[in-house]
Amino acid sequence: MTVDELIVDIQNELTFAKALPYSLPEQEIRRIITNSEKYFYDNWKHAVESRYLLIPQDVFKSEQFKKTRSIQLPDCVAFVHDVREPSGGGSMFGTMDADFADNKFIGSEVFLTPFIGESIMYRTVIFSFLDLVKGFTIDTFAYDYNKNTRQLGILGRAPKGNGMVVQIAKKIEANDLYEDEVFQRYVRAKAKLRLGDLLTTFDYNLPGGIKPNYTNLVTKAENELNQVLEMMKTENTPDFLYFARW
Repeated sequence: MTVDELIVDIQNELTFAKALPYSLPEQEIRRIITNSEKYFYDNWKHAVESRYLLIPQDVFKSEQFKKTRSIQLPDCVAFVHDVREPSGGGSMFGTMDADFADNKFIGSEVFLTPFIGESIMYRTVIFSFLDLVKGFTIDTFAYDYNKNTRQLGILGRAPKGNGMVVQIAKKIEANDLYEDEVFQRYVRAKAKLRLGDLLTTFDYNLPGGIKPNYTNLVTKAENELNQVLEMMKTENTPDFLYFARW
């Protein structure tokens, strides 16, 4: 659906398919759609999609990065979820076997050791070893991302030579967002609220002295908007579980 088709749909909703002689100006409807896009990209999980962005090592050698310690990301990037260093395929133990990775070796040593003999002391030594090894195997970067400037700031170390992989939330195309039924309901409700504000600004009567029921229009629009927001709240659930020890 294009923006023009969405505008026509909103106008038909407001005028009951041109049965009523009033509507919002097209410029105001476009403003509502633009503001709604910004809200949905920030708050609706179906308005973004997970992608990976590979930043080559040459970027970190440039004078711009050395001066600002930041990278300009594309306009389509809504959020940054993780920043990691790509693996070169080797191992700190000198093997090229991808199945015998450092993390698997350390995990087996820490979590699969038997509880026999002096197990508590042995576990203490193993966990101390794990803390020490993390300094050699860590592949994450400390970062900060501003969604308004789309600047990705690198707060700690820079990549050693393999570049950087950034897990991002990419905005979907606007035409695809317009197809979303939840987005359509949201902009219709917002348009009805604006129409109610417009009509209550002055004492407006239809031909024949008929006066519109402004209260009914605004009440229905507010109920529809609240239903949409409640649906978005229930849909935007985390895809992970957090277990706390008490």
